[in-house]
Amino acid sequence: MGPAEIVASLKELCEEKGPRLVTEQIVDWIETIGGYESEAELIAFAKKMKARQYARLLEYDDERVGRRIKQLWSFRDKRRNRRYYTDILQMSEDRRNRLVDEYIRFAGQLKTVRKAMADSLAGQGFFEFYGDDLEEAEEPATSEV
Repeated sequence: MGPAEIVASLKELCEEKGPRLVTEQIVDWIETIGGYESEAELIAFAKKMKARQYARLLEYDDERVGRRIKQLWSFRDKRRNRRYYTDILQMSEDRRNRLVDEYIRFAGQLKTVRKAMADSLAGQGFFEFYGDDLEEAEEPATSEV
């Protein structure tokens, strides 16, 4: 069973277990439907995931912005169609500063979106407020002569 079939079958699990799923339930579900093909394949995948986790944990103190920033950054090699890690401390200072500034700006935007989603799910209805602008823009304007 491939990843696409597993993802498609997760709909059944969502319907069965309701809105609150934990990772362990998903793991049990995949085991039940035979989604883990071979132990060797599973071990290799787990090793890759653990290596990625460790890479994300490596940080350094950026004195310029006064924050801890991840040190290894993942980029895509378009020729080989693979990802590779670059140590941000080995980049030129200008490139590193631009990357850190973009990262901080993006992290702030992501935090805002997560907070808005949490508020919306808590029933505060902020998205309805912003959605009204879209409906007004789609209505044809009437002119009075």
